[in-house]
Amino acid sequence: MKIKAIYEDKVLKPLNDLSLPEKSEVRLTIKRSFSDLLDELGEPEAKEDIDYLLGSMRQRSYYE
Repeated sequence: MKIKAIYEDKVLKPLNDLSLPEKSEVRLTIKRSFSDLLDELGEPEAKEDIDYLLGSMRQRSYYE
C-alpha cells in the first residue's frame, strides 16, 4: 500500500483512511523530493556539454 501523509507536530498524519486495524504495526520508507535534494546539495555540475550531446544524438541514424 502506498499512501501520502503530512508530518505535523512530530506525528505522521495520513491524508486518507488506511483501513487498518488499531495498533497495526507498519513499516515506512521516507523519500525526499528531488528539489529538496538540490536545495541541500546545490546544482550538480555537468561534466559534458549537453547541447553538443543532444546535437550529436539528433544527427545519428538509428534505423539503418
